Amino acid sequence: MTKLLSCLVCVCALAAGAMLTLSCEKAPTASTASVAPPEAVYTVRGRIAGLPAADKPGSGLQIEHEPIDNFVGMDGSQGMDSMTMPFPLAKGVSLEGLSIDDKVEFTFEVRWKSQPRMQLTKIVKLPVGTALHFGKAAPAK
Repeated sequence: MTKLLSCLVCVCALAAGAMLTLSCEKAPTASTASVAPPEAVYTVRGRIAGLPAADKPGSGLQIEHEPIDNFVGMDGSQGMDSMTMPFPLAKGVSLEGLSIDDKVEFTFEVRWKSQPRMQLTKIVKLPVGTALHFGKAAPAK
């Protein structure tokens, strides 16, 4: 009887341990799920026009960027003129030390067929005297 009771205790302990292990595993979430590879990656220069709003998560970093001659739109259109637009930040991208009117070089990814459609993956502050050129794109012909 003692052996039976001892075995029963062991089985219960093993079952409890297995349930505890399973309950501690995290199911993939939107933030931990794998992201599809980007269809395009662009490195561009620009000027910070606005910082993400603290009360609006995901509002993005507002950047006035130079023309992107090699940009390819979802419809296959070529080039993107200068404009101010929001760039959502990829996980881990820091804006520490950056402020409005800083000139920056940044890299962003584009995904036309999956989410996130666009995200800024790298940003570097440029020297104060850096000249930026805004205007129309000159796509390759």
